Amino acid sequence: MLSKSIVSRREFLKASALGGGAVALAACAPAAPAAPAAVPANETVTLRMQNWFGESDMWAWQIGIDKAKVAFPKINLALEYEDYGTTATKIVASAAAGTVPDVIMASTDHTPLLASSKLFLNLNPFIEVEAAAVNVDDFAPGISKGFKLWGRWWGFPYDHSTFGVYYNKDLFAKAGVAEPPGEGGKPWSLDDFVDAAKALTLPDGKQWGIAMGWDANYLATNFIYTMNGRCFDDDLRKCVINSPEAASGIQWLVDLFVKHKVTPSVAEQAGAPVDYFAAGLSAMNFNGQWDLLGKNKTSGFPFEIGYLPIGPTKKSVTGGSGFCPSASTKYPQQCWDFVKTFTSKETLEPMVGRTGRGIPARTSAMPSYLSAGGRASHPNVFIEQLSWSFNDRLSLAMFEFNDAYTREMQAVFSGTADVMPALDNIAEATNKAVEEKWKNATLDIKG
Repeated sequence: MLSKSIVSRREFLKASALGGGAVALAACAPAAPAAPAAVPANETVTLRMQNWFGESDMWAWQIGIDKAKVAFPKINLALEYEDYGTTATKIVASAAAGTVPDVIMASTDHTPLLASSKLFLNLNPFIEVEAAAVNVDDFAPGISKGFKLWGRWWGFPYDHSTFGVYYNKDLFAKAGVAEPPGEGGKPWSLDDFVDAAKALTLPDGKQWGIAMGWDANYLATNFIYTMNGRCFDDDLRKCVINSPEAASGIQWLVDLFVKHKVTPSVAEQAGAPVDYFAAGLSAMNFNGQWDLLGKNKTSGFPFEIGYLPIGPTKKSVTGGSGFCPSASTKYPQQCWDFVKTFTSKETLEPMVGRTGRGIPARTSAMPSYLSAGGRASHPNVFIEQLSWSFNDRLSLAMFEFNDAYTREMQAVFSGTADVMPALDNIAEATNKAVEEKWKNATLDIKG
């Protein structure tokens, strides 16, 4: 565990080894924590912060850590690494053991479960005292939905996301294919995209039209939405991914693998990981704004960013991540001071926006992302798409949903199973988990 407030790369790597293995989500919720005694403002405290900071972007996070230290010199940080995918299970397990960190890095996949289990601190009382200073209305509406649940703020987001089409300008020019539209243009239709991907695919794996993973349902949700489907209903209590509309969105993606063969197959992707786009082996790549930082580092050719193609409805997915104080922390005021500083406009602009780490969650800080394009001159595509983005992925059973999707979809994307039966199985498994989670929720939201 780290005890210094300024974290070196070596210390960060040592802390990364602290993440434990995943455990099954506990069915029983921890008892509500007793109100902690106030710690004097002049006393130095160390906050344990669980995070999934990566070695490649630790330098960006350090910008915010340094700013928080200047603002609150009596607050030190001990970084505790945990992988994104095992964050929820680790927090639930640490609650049972009474060892929950003081601050928790969480995405909109994590927040519904952890907030409903009373593991996050209700920030409304702090906001009431400092409403003008923190200005929660500055957080963009789409991402705010994931951190203001059931009328209470449980943390503050640092970014929000949309997907786009990264594309290799040289390969488009060589093939004589028109580039994907962006920045004020009209997005391609789904058929337009397929036509371009076919024209950019060469035989025998010499070049692919598009590089994409088969198991990312966050990406797939874009095409579920644009085909008028949903993942969950308005009450977020029923998985409805097994609708004909949702199935048509998934089928369009499956056809890229199985019918059109414009992307590496599931079997081909199962070998050693290959960055097809960076290697110049694919003309396009579906990815989010968070990948701009990596693309600038790994792509030795001119690339650009275009809109995602759309279907009958102009709609795409959004989500994001942030930081939430623990309900059981001994230092609620210090956690509040750190989180409000770490997610302020003054911090998000240099830490998230100008580094290319992502689109800052605060509307006032979003323009800072536009300076991070590097070789790409159209990063505003990601920001523009936020105006038609949506998120129903705020279920208490998001990780059961994710697991069921991966389990069922491997055969579908391999071409050995049909879409609708797989979606029926995903909905059945998810709804069973949703019912159980709501039954065991300890927050007063059952209504």
